[in-house]
Amino acid sequence: MQKADGSQQKREAGTPQGGPLSPLLANIYLDPLDQELEKRGVAFTRYADDIAIYASSPRAAERILESVVKWLKKELGLEINPEKSGSGPIGGSSLLGFRLYEDGRTGVSPKAVKQMKVKVRELWEARQNKTSQELREQWQSYIRGWWNYFQLADWRREVSDLSGWIRRHMRKCFWQRWHHPRGRINALKRLGIKGKILGMAYSGLGAWAIARHLVMQTALKNKTLKRYGFIIPWDFAGTVG
Repeated sequence: MQKADGSQQKREAGTPQGGPLSPLLANIYLDPLDQELEKRGVAFTRYADDIAIYASSPRAAERILESVVKWLKKELGLEINPEKSGSGPIGGSSLLGFRLYEDGRTGVSPKAVKQMKVKVRELWEARQNKTSQELREQWQSYIRGWWNYFQLADWRREVSDLSGWIRRHMRKCFWQRWHHPRGRINALKRLGIKGKILGMAYSGLGAWAIARHLVMQTALKNKTLKRYGFIIPWDFAGTVG
């Protein structure tokens, strides 16, 4: 294990978080739990150390949770983090980044959406020392991977509602990267903008406000962004709900 100062320290327990070995070892170690729950006739879903157990009532859920926590400690020597465990209606729960609804639908969990928004702000930070092509490639790499995972959700409203917000971050980034009025005028002209509206290059409005202005909405239309590869993949797939 590498420490903060760069030196190495022998790992005495556990596996590196996010490593490919972690889920395999978790599946091996927790197989007795699967067998125990099956023996009890309890419905459950588990992937590595993420597990959801389904009960017929809140009282039954509390009873099962207490019993399983005790079993894990006694049989496998595992302590359960109370902050990450609990019982409640399925409509307010999530598993592996997916939100579970009472009618059987799945969506993207609020936590996963929040994390994605943080990443969008990071990827569209204008001060990165990258070319436009590099910005595009890193964006495509991230958003395609993210969507390949979450497109399994059949309720996508939480995601589709972010399309305009994401494009606004793109337009803000490019406005800032054009740096000064002359650079902005030249860029706007290349994108087909003519006439008095070019005077917006001298505007004192902030980049976030300009990103929503007609000049940027016209210069970097949705079709233009798509043509240059600045994609939002769920817009191609359509939405449900």
